[in-house]
Amino acid sequence: MTAEPLRIGLLGASRIAELAVTEASRETGDIRAAVAARDPERARAYATAHGYEGIRESYDALVADDSLDLIYIGLPNGLHAEWTAKALDAGRSVLVEKPFAANLAEFDRAAAHLDGASGWAWEAFHYADHPAMHRLIEIVRSGEIGEIRGIDVHMDMPSPAADDPRWNFDLAGGTMMDLGCYALNAILLLGEALAGSDALPGGAAVALRSAEAERWDADARVDAAVVARLTLGDVPVSVHTSMVSSDWNFGLRVTGSLGEAALPNFVKPQEDDRLLVRTITGAGAEERVERAGVLSSYAYQLRRIREAVRNGDRSRVGFDRSRRTMALIDEVYTACGLPLRPGRLER
Repeated sequence: MTAEPLRIGLLGASRIAELAVTEASRETGDIRAAVAARDPERARAYATAHGYEGIRESYDALVADDSLDLIYIGLPNGLHAEWTAKALDAGRSVLVEKPFAANLAEFDRAAAHLDGASGWAWEAFHYADHPAMHRLIEIVRSGEIGEIRGIDVHMDMPSPAADDPRWNFDLAGGTMMDLGCYALNAILLLGEALAGSDALPGGAAVALRSAEAERWDADARVDAAVVARLTLGDVPVSVHTSMVSSDWNFGLRVTGSLGEAALPNFVKPQEDDRLLVRTITGAGAEERVERAGVLSSYAYQLRRIREAVRNGDRSRVGFDRSRRTMALIDEVYTACGLPLRPGRLER
């Protein structure tokens, strides 16, 4: 039986909300109930343009609304933990954009608000819900490409405008916060999914070995690009993330002793749903392309969250992965000689 549609409220009339909720809900049938923005007139225009029932005059009014089943937080990074905590305290469930918090200490302060809360919180790593990622894991776990010998992840994009919040140190900006978090989360997910299989030697622990950053010209505290080297068990992992790239590259490649499997766009497979598999057998190299489907990863995510909200699911599996992701981000910044992003949530 399909779970009853959610009534969703948006904190922030943001561009990412259009993908994560507005467009996704058209696929899932969930209800676009309300929007709150710093400027109520902006919220009203957004609601009219995107088919929301109405607005709330402030962020506080939105999280206090008992008619809402889920609050989606698409605010600048540095506000995520603060408003997640407020929404949980108000009895709401929360889907919060990554990163969940500005640093690990703030993550833990926000997570403490789950204790005794009637709702739950999920970080929006939507890529993990798409069949493309599921199929990649299935192929690697099957042993088709042999024992894993290396993993390479790219999260690169051209530069946002100089006044974009993603460059703002005080709002937890930087390429690791905005893009690199996906790569680290994916490595942890692969470790969980492949643990105990013959494909992954040496266990599934993820460890950072080294990292270097290219600093943003306008603020040396902010990372414009990062190269990090990690291990997943005994497997070397390379992560490259950049907000000053000449091209878009959200690729993930797993190389094994018998071939390789790659997703050209693992974060948004709806834009490129190819799964590229190359194997080496006695007959030589064989290549094939599988298609995972172009239904949005955000729609798959929203379906999962609806089931979780309606079933009262409080699983910590994804949440604990989010915490390990945040811990790795802090480790990367420390290794690069960069300060941790400041948090706003005090308790």
